[in-house]
Amino acid sequence: MAKKKPREAKPGELRGISLLEVLEKLFKRPESRIDAQRMLNALSKNGQTYARHLVMSGPTGNVEAAKSCGLTPDELEAAAAELEKGVRSLMSQNI
Repeated sequence: MAKKKPREAKPGELRGISLLEVLEKLFKRPESRIDAQRMLNALSKNGQTYARHLVMSGPTGNVEAAKSCGLTPDELEAAAAELEKGVRSLMSQNI
């Protein structure tokens, strides 16, 4: 039986996986949970929508995430970049 070749990740999917993994780690650690919640609350509405999408639906490609969030591709890209910036900032503080 031939092995199936793994499918290629959709654009934005790997970023979503990475962001979700870090968010889960931050929320599991009591010492970073409050900071993570503050960071999420400080995000724009679109940033919060994308973060909620990751947690509720899991990582998806940009097209599916934009549709699910009710955003344009450019708005989704900005929301993802904003979330990534916030996550990176928290990670540098909580290492």
